[in-house]
Amino acid sequence: MNILIVGGGTVGVSICSQLALEGHNITLIDTNAAQLTETANKYDVFGVAGSGADISVLRKAGADKTDLLIAVTSSDEINILCCTAAKKLGTKYTIARVRNPEYNELMTLMKNEMNLSLTINPELAAAKEIYRMLRVPSATKIETFFKGRVEIAQFTVSDDSPLCGATLNDLRTKLSVKFLICAVLRDDEAHIPSGFFKLEAGDVVCLTAPDDEITKFFKAIGAYKHPVKDILIFGASRTTYYLQALLKGKRIRSTVIEEDPALCRELAEQFKCTVICDDGTKQEILAEEGLETKDAFLALSNVDEENAIVSMYAKSQNNKKVITMIHALSYVDLFSGVGLDSIVSPKTSTATFILRYVRSISNAQDFEIESMHRLMEDKVEALEFRIKDDIDRLTDIPLKELQLKKGFLIACILHDDKVMLPSGDSIITKGDTVIIVAVKGQIHSIKEILK
Repeated sequence: MNILIVGGGTVGVSICSQLALEGHNITLIDTNAAQLTETANKYDVFGVAGSGADISVLRKAGADKTDLLIAVTSSDEINILCCTAAKKLGTKYTIARVRNPEYNELMTLMKNEMNLSLTINPELAAAKEIYRMLRVPSATKIETFFKGRVEIAQFTVSDDSPLCGATLNDLRTKLSVKFLICAVLRDDEAHIPSGFFKLEAGDVVCLTAPDDEITKFFKAIGAYKHPVKDILIFGASRTTYYLQALLKGKRIRSTVIEEDPALCRELAEQFKCTVICDDGTKQEILAEEGLETKDAFLALSNVDEENAIVSMYAKSQNNKKVITMIHALSYVDLFSGVGLDSIVSPKTSTATFILRYVRSISNAQDFEIESMHRLMEDKVEALEFRIKDDIDRLTDIPLKELQLKKGFLIACILHDDKVMLPSGDSIITKGDTVIIVAVKGQIHSIKEILK
């Protein structure tokens, strides 16, 4: 595909590097000529200096022959404007990153008039991810498939867990729960485990199950954490704003600590939540607001370093659940290595969402990608494929007879609106939706799982 990316910041470069790796023809537009040249040389893409809202720049970048334009500058208005202009010039599809909460309803009403194929809101995506973690506090990360009917939960095996030393076959025999362990991260290496795989303390595990079975699994292994009912939030960021909107009407009380008086007033008036106007990095303030007694602590300020520091302090106070927001992609692995296991990154969510869309529109017509999530420090991908037609050597054949490549797993099947954890006798048919887990990543065709 011919893809035009407007904005050479962290998200733009991340998308650019991944799409170039997948063989697309990439053109990058940015106003910073020096940075543009460096990125273009590094990833072997074509660079055009200038503003994406400038018609002459769009023409020079080949917008009239572009399949997809992705606008991810720091300005919502420029992103919307350059998408509208590019569509007029002949670009087939457009994606705009739009972060301002005030534009949410407008985007819904005016998306077609603005010639936008898709909009992505990083902070809203992060808030939804945080909400899922609060709903299943035993997991360090949780993603949904089949429109919320199936979940993949990520958690770490503790030293005293009954999972230690158990094979997956043992667990299936002992636990009366519908589940499938689809990936294990050990010593920085991802595995698709067989039934004879033996779990060890420290393993990071990805578990697939229908949404009503996840809690049963954690209860069965003694890792269940009580539902979150009272949370403490550090920072009144946009993500906090969106999270408060998601929590509205739910049985979760929240207290927000924020230094900016204007943000405090706005949040308190909008959502009627408790807001403390003070410095949340002070230990005495956190103690006064009951850090030790809260069910969860969320560090959601716009400063990554402060989020990391207060999160580490919260964990030292034996807080039941700690969630940390990290904006800089280069920091995610760094802070994961110091014990912050529930990290949310708006920029990572944006890049993943856009990559999913790109793969979906570039697929063959017999299948398409419905959703895509990256797990285990991006070493594992879980993709939801909808089978639109019969596929040679895949459909209407028992799974035990399929010739699957190593490193791939069929984790779940939606057939006739029924969720099925697959067995060797299961069959994929036309019209089904299938979850594929891949440890090598970069899978964009379901046919790639076959030898």
